[in-house]
Amino acid sequence: MRVDVVRSEAQLEEAMRVRFEVFVEEQGVSPDMERDAQDDDPRTVHVIVHGEDGAVLGTGRLLAPHTDGFHADHGAMDPATPHIGRLAVLAAARGTGAGRVLMEALEAEALARHGVGGRVRVELSAQDQALPFYARLGYVAHGDGYLDEGIPHHDAYKDVTAP
Repeated sequence: MRVDVVRSEAQLEEAMRVRFEVFVEEQGVSPDMERDAQDDDPRTVHVIVHGEDGAVLGTGRLLAPHTDGFHADHGAMDPATPHIGRLAVLAAARGTGAGRVLMEALEAEALARHGVGGRVRVELSAQDQALPFYARLGYVAHGDGYLDEGIPHHDAYKDVTAP
């Protein structure tokens, strides 16, 4: 598997295709809610993971600290902390390690861009059904649960350190 930071409009459209397939088609999220202003913010980092055949298997994004409106759905997130979100892996690629590879790439980007002294705290908003995945990666859920687009979620964080 290979992870790339999105650098072209064509790559961003591939990321959006994956997100729409997972969130809109599979999970019933409103298409109007899936793509937002943060997707086009120059501070946002999108990544995509490719399989051995070059096909895009998944995507995710990293929002910079203080990105306007990134915690509009709920108030528990810290606006001074980078936020990982919109992690989506196509159904056929789940269980292959694609999600882990995406998260490692996003954490590395957070550390490189926003870390201080070789450390950065990252936060995310996890669907409850995905909490075991994030826990295996070292994320700690906190606060009360809430609904986002009708799907139960919890906030979680991880302190990422340089190797």
